[in-house]
Amino acid sequence: MHKTILFMKRNLKEMVRDPLLYVFCAGFPVFMIVMFQVILHYAKENVAMFQVKSLIPGVMMFSYSILMLMASLLISKDKTSAFLKRLYTSPMKNHNYILGYFVPFLIIGILQSLICIILGYIFGAATGYGFIPFYKSLLLILEMLPIMSINILIGMILATLLNEKSAPAITSIFISLSGVIGGAWMPLDAMGEFESFASIFPFYPSVYLGRIITEATHTIPDQNGNFLYYSFQDRGLLFVLILFGYLAIFSILTAVLFNKRLKNDC
Repeated sequence: MHKTILFMKRNLKEMVRDPLLYVFCAGFPVFMIVMFQVILHYAKENVAMFQVKSLIPGVMMFSYSILMLMASLLISKDKTSAFLKRLYTSPMKNHNYILGYFVPFLIIGILQSLICIILGYIFGAATGYGFIPFYKSLLLILEMLPIMSINILIGMILATLLNEKSAPAITSIFISLSGVIGGAWMPLDAMGEFESFASIFPFYPSVYLGRIITEATHTIPDQNGNFLYYSFQDRGLLFVLILFGYLAIFSILTAVLFNKRLKNDC
């Protein structure tokens, strides 16, 4: 455990020294929330998905894709500098490497979540739409942990398989994918079959479950003209299973790939 903690501290220090951490992990979610609140303010109609109760889960989900990029950059950089190869000659085990990389990014992801939630309270009060109670904020962070972990694991996997130039490039595809089919700022509930397609991936289910917690409303009314709340009874259980299914798959892949690389480099 001591070895893992030391490795975590080293990686956390490397991340804190990188200015990209502050620009993308902290600055980008703030910019997105502020931008969409400005759009909501000047919109002629009340756009439900830009209200903080709907927007915050989407921005949280998308902000975690930056963790994927940061993870791929850090690990691929360590590979290029032969830092990992030197570590492989140490007594550290496979789980020490995985946790040593994973936990620091998890910490940054939780901080991202707190930033988004604080802005949710600020803009909720400013716009009059309100936000969620404190205990639901904690529940929202817990609900977002699977997609946060999935993004980190994907970044670790890509960095293990690819070099320092290729890993970030492929990561950008996943970032774009999460933005398009994640429903962060697109009304997927009004897109019929495309919503069903998006539900296959873990991004939209995490946003959907988050909007259940924040008590957000759908962007299109029902037959009676009422805007219904997102409900767990609709597809909640299915989306929970999808999220944890992806989490299990990527966790196993990460363990196998790191173990294979450890054996090859030793």
